[in-house]
Amino acid sequence: MRIYIKILLVNCIFLTNISFASAGIKTVQVQQINVDQNLVLNATIEAINPTTLTAQTSGQITEIFFDAGDIVAAGNVLLTLKDESQQANVKSAQALLQANKAELTDARNSLKRIKEIFSKKLSSQKDLDQAMARFNIAKANVDSANAQLKNAQEQLNYTVIKAPYGGIVLERLVNLGEVVSTGTPLFSGTSLNQLRVVSQIPQQDIEQVRHFAQVSLELPQGNILVTQQDAIKFYAYASQLSATFKVRISLPEDTQNLYPGMYLKAHFKTGTRKALVVPNSAIVRRSELRAVYVQDKQGQLHLRQVRTASQLNNGFTEILAGLSQNEVIVTEPLLAIKMLSDATTEVKE
Repeated sequence: MRIYIKILLVNCIFLTNISFASAGIKTVQVQQINVDQNLVLNATIEAINPTTLTAQTSGQITEIFFDAGDIVAAGNVLLTLKDESQQANVKSAQALLQANKAELTDARNSLKRIKEIFSKKLSSQKDLDQAMARFNIAKANVDSANAQLKNAQEQLNYTVIKAPYGGIVLERLVNLGEVVSTGTPLFSGTSLNQLRVVSQIPQQDIEQVRHFAQVSLELPQGNILVTQQDAIKFYAYASQLSATFKVRISLPEDTQNLYPGMYLKAHFKTGTRKALVVPNSAIVRRSELRAVYVQDKQGQLHLRQVRTASQLNNGFTEILAGLSQNEVIVTEPLLAIKMLSDATTEVKE
């Protein structure tokens, strides 16, 4: 008797005389559901708005604070230029503005006096016109001086190059001590908050992919399902070399740990099909073996080998062979194994 029970346990054939409901073991029926048919393609992450910063004034580079690969925040100072010339221009513009303001004040007072005298008919129209002209010229000179000062201050501000947004420095294009002029490229970079995925759709699949416009992206932190029509952009023409259509998929701005140039898999929906599924927790894994515990109509438990496909996003695994719809399976195989062991021990005793 002991030898017979041992053979049953080793081969995992079945267990009798156990009430699974009273033991608290949960069972479910094998379901048939609709699952997506997907076209799996390689894809690449790219930046939406790569930027090349250029010098907007001339000067010698005095300090460089960041290099290629560094993460920067919006407003961080990337480098500075020698600013003696710009400082001198600001002081000169300030002095000119002060002089013109003084002239404007004197012209305004003179015009006021001439108007009073003219109202008493003690001054000629010519004197009034001249006073008015002097006032207008002084006012125009003040406006011009203000514009010159603003321009000089902007040129001074341009000696401090700041990051326009937070992101990553892709390349540093200048070195310490170099003299740059207006238009000289300084840094290239991109924002990590505005990324998209690019892939190529074969021409034989483009109509189905366009029809469903739904894609699941395999990302390091888990899949992201993109279903918004405006998040997926299809090119209207195919590449002459590869006969593929380019597609761009916008990523949410809060996606973390993604960088331009990274590769991933894109699952484009092309249709639906019927599939048998069981909960992931019901699968017993032993090396390459996949099996489930099946409960028959007499309440006996059998371990049956199955052939599985990939896990689905809804917590189920597709079964390719070994099960039929509506069969009852155990969702807690570890508890079932323990009951097998306990029952065998009781029979031995």
